[in-house]
Amino acid sequence: MILESLNSLDTQLFLFLNSFHNPIFDKIMLFLSYNKVLMGILVLFLFTQTILKFRKYSLAAIILAIIAFGLSDSISSRILKPGFERLRPCHQEALKDKVHLAGKNCWGGKYGFVSSHASNSFALASFFFFLLGGNWYGLLFIHAGLVSYSRIYLAKHFPGDIIAGAILGILLGYLCFKIWSFLKTKYFLSDLK
Repeated sequence: MILESLNSLDTQLFLFLNSFHNPIFDKIMLFLSYNKVLMGILVLFLFTQTILKFRKYSLAAIILAIIAFGLSDSISSRILKPGFERLRPCHQEALKDKVHLAGKNCWGGKYGFVSSHASNSFALASFFFFLLGGNWYGLLFIHAGLVSYSRIYLAKHFPGDIIAGAILGILLGYLCFKIWSFLKTKYFLSDLK
């Protein structure tokens, strides 16, 4: 009963959020969701900032960022999606005539819980936010939120998939940051200010 109510609420919220479409938003959301060049530039920038801040200890931080991303992607794609088998909105027969796909067919995997895009984006956002500090790095959460919304806009995920993915990503990013903090305190503190 509770699960059915949550699923119904999730579907209604999805249909509302998916309904804000126009040709300009279609291009923006496709760009946010699938632009590997933009993501590569962002990650390169974050790695560069890490190297500038931590110098000889930056490799440990970069490895932990990669671990956060890898865990996020593996847990979301290889454990949770096949474990829950929740169909993406674009694969649900009852919704096929109600969803906006931005001019594309429903492509990609069959299952959507949890969103790997949300999990991966929020894992990197939280790790680098805590690692590098400063208010400007809070913009990483805005980027992760926009990428996540693009997945609803493109009918790839329900809001619940996004929220669960974001929580998973934030927890993994924070866990890897705490490992960094331990390493810094135990091994690097004398050299780092």
